Amino acid sequence: MRPPICDLCGERISGPGGGLVSFLETPHDKAINKRFEEPGFVGHPANLFWFCQRHLPAAQALAHLRSAEAFAKLRELPGQD
Repeated sequence: MRPPICDLCGERISGPGGGLVSFLETPHDKAINKRFEEPGFVGHPANLFWFCQRHLPAAQALAHLRSAEAFAKLRELPGQD
């Protein structure tokens, strides 16, 4: 699992308020995530991203999209840089 650092702005997440968002899996994500079924495999799911308190609500609202689409929309929102 990756450390809790916002995948949008790079802020380290400490304490309550930030969290993980799982976006719609792409075929590539599914192939990567399938490896978690292998014994001893560790890592971070391909479609799971950390967001700080400021970006979490907007990211959650876009969880129905693939990550590339969601991040494009997040970068367009005012104050979401």
